[in-house]
Amino acid sequence: MILRRISIVLLAGLLLWQPASSFAQDSSDNVTVHVVQRGETLYKIAQQYSLTIEAIASFNNIADPTNIQVGQRLLIPLSGTPQTAVPATHVVQAGETLKSIATLYGLTVEDLASRNNITDVNRIFVGQVLNIQAPAPATPSPSPLPTVVAAAPAQDTSPETPSLLYTVKGGDTLFRIATRYGLTVNDLVRANNVTDPTVIYSGQQLIIPGVKPPESAFDLPPNVSHIDVNPQMFVEGETGQIRLTTAVPMTVTGTFLNQNLSAATDQSGLVDTIIIGIPVFTDAGVYPLAINLTDAAGQVTPINLNIQVLSGGYGRESITLLSSRTDLVDPVLEDAEFKKMHSLMSNFTPTRYFDGPLSLPAAASISSPFGRKRSYDGGPFDHFHTGTDFAAAPGSSVMAAAAGYVVFADKLDVRGNATIIDHGWGIYTVYCHQTTQYVKVGDFVNTGQVIGTVGSTGRVTGPHLHWEVWVNGVQVDPMQWVQESFS
Repeated sequence: MILRRISIVLLAGLLLWQPASSFAQDSSDNVTVHVVQRGETLYKIAQQYSLTIEAIASFNNIADPTNIQVGQRLLIPLSGTPQTAVPATHVVQAGETLKSIATLYGLTVEDLASRNNITDVNRIFVGQVLNIQAPAPATPSPSPLPTVVAAAPAQDTSPETPSLLYTVKGGDTLFRIATRYGLTVNDLVRANNVTDPTVIYSGQQLIIPGVKPPESAFDLPPNVSHIDVNPQMFVEGETGQIRLTTAVPMTVTGTFLNQNLSAATDQSGLVDTIIIGIPVFTDAGVYPLAINLTDAAGQVTPINLNIQVLSGGYGRESITLLSSRTDLVDPVLEDAEFKKMHSLMSNFTPTRYFDGPLSLPAAASISSPFGRKRSYDGGPFDHFHTGTDFAAAPGSSVMAAAAGYVVFADKLDVRGNATIIDHGWGIYTVYCHQTTQYVKVGDFVNTGQVIGTVGSTGRVTGPHLHWEVWVNGVQVDPMQWVQESFS
């Protein structure tokens, strides 16, 4: 990230820009301009300039501090304090090497390695936090007597004790984040100087100490200019995304966790997106992701990434079914229904109909989240909740979470009256236990369109809406899709 600094003059509330030739001559700057980069939040930017989020938001008339855009220009008040245009840290991305990062900031590889205690310049990893600025020289003691001053320990970002940056999502708590990475809440509190462990917010970036992602930094092939892996570590039951930018149009395919992956291509043919569902019950560990890029002449370029998968930590719950529905806890029925749905929702539609995060399918509170292991009527915890339940009133509206084509509108044994919508790019949503269905196969629906009413058909404890999201034939957490955009 390279910040561009320019001089500005504020007169009577108006921003008057000086000619470019005068920028370098003005030594009394008290404001700089920060161009928002991919992955940045207002919290991270405020930390970089030793300011509060409120100060930057107020200075730029930002009503929602959680909503800033890549490329947006922010005015940063410097209060007369000299500032450097070089950021304090850099987070390693897929495809970067120590040499490319050093070149980006006008450093030598040796300088960058020295600032980060790196002994092997070929061993950096995606998500590693590198110190870019040189440490400030120690201030000599004014005392005439010999004095030994103990310096405060600097954060160790060497490969032996790495750190990872985690962006807080809606519904996160410090306890859940700590559990996911095998840490304690106190570990996160100390690493991030958190004063109140009960207060974190969406978009905040937390240092995850002592976590070493698999080493995935490598030199990109000549025909690939950028690879973006989001998030840097995948989570069982959630969705991950790989985005490649190529110099010429390529056909992109891949495999991960025994899934055959298809890529969606933008209109230019130079940006390919792979969206991946990570199945629940995937053991935590490192798994290979293989990507093949085929050019017009049939030449294949392979790219191999190591992806770390973390535990979802979903918990468990006991369910008591309606007395007339107990026969629906039948493995034969469940298996037949799953195979039918998997066959339908493993199809890949290259056109994308969704845009941004999904909308909620019901105006009701959540009664049961995704992923919990389930026991039915006192039985073993050998099931898991494949969607999110909404405690909606009987007869209330069921709404399409995004635009798409209806590919199923019929009755199932377990899910009752169900509607399935294809949103393109291998993304499907499922709306279950309905009383009335207002759409049929082949209909195109828009975001928020009423497609049915809430009921209690199928295997239920009572009236509610059970909502599922499938990615490439894998059931994933629907609420991640409400909070994040994969478009």
